[in-house]
Amino acid sequence: MKHILKLLLPLLFLLPLTANAMPTTPIKFSKGSYCGSFTGDLSKGRIFTIDLDANQEFIVYSATLDGDGVEFVIDSKGVYLEDQSTADNYFFLTKNKGLHTIQMIGRGFTEVKFCAY
Repeated sequence: MKHILKLLLPLLFLLPLTANAMPTTPIKFSKGSYCGSFTGDLSKGRIFTIDLDANQEFIVYSATLDGDGVEFVIDSKGVYLEDQSTADNYFFLTKNKGLHTIQMIGRGFTEVKFCAY
């Protein structure tokens, strides 16, 4: 019985994560552009993904920063990137090439712009 409990216990912690999974939106840039955007509801949170190179500047602008924000950015190797901004946006310097994950949450309908240089 102890062995079964040891196997099932970790699965119980995963149930809330799968039941309340946030929608995921890939960020795409138009040809020749350094930026992409999203317009929609962030009140329940949303995951964004973007393919970035190493040593790129990655900036997230929100049209309604009042209550909207980036909760975290994780690079392709699972490293959390630190927000280095001093203004009304979020600024990250990438360390690794590959798919990066951005989690955002807000008060409702908003427009977000993602740029990489």
